[in-house]
Amino acid sequence: MQYKAVPVTENIMVYRKKSDHLIDWFIKKNPHQKDVEASRIEDPYEVTNIWRINPAKDRRHPAVFPKELAERVIKYYSFKNDYVLDPFGGLATTAKAAIDLNRHFISIELEKKYFYDSLKDLNKDYGMYLNSGKVEVILDYYQGDAEKR
Repeated sequence: MQYKAVPVTENIMVYRKKSDHLIDWFIKKNPHQKDVEASRIEDPYEVTNIWRINPAKDRRHPAVFPKELAERVIKYYSFKNDYVLDPFGGLATTAKAAIDLNRHFISIELEKKYFYDSLKDLNKDYGMYLNSGKVEVILDYYQGDAEKR
């Protein structure tokens, strides 16, 4: 049996609080200019609004996406040492990208299976990071329909 990933278009929308200033103003006024400079993007990232990224493959989860997609979004919309929130943690693709880019992460996953699979993956690939005291794993599950899970 063969598996061929189907090309899919993903829309990425970026929101921010209402402000009288453009985002550049906030970058210039950021009190952590060292992090701003360290986060500077070298490639010409606004050449196009279409990114061609190969699809990810992982049969453990129905909605995987490439780590490269998470890396680009994190690079373009955060600074080093910022926090990245992924409310649908899945297999921790966003968390892995955040670690690689020197960001902190908060990953939330409702399904126990995916939560434990992501912990195994993170421990295998980033064990030293996880054991550095920088990561706090909070085990808390939705209790509403626990009997159905």
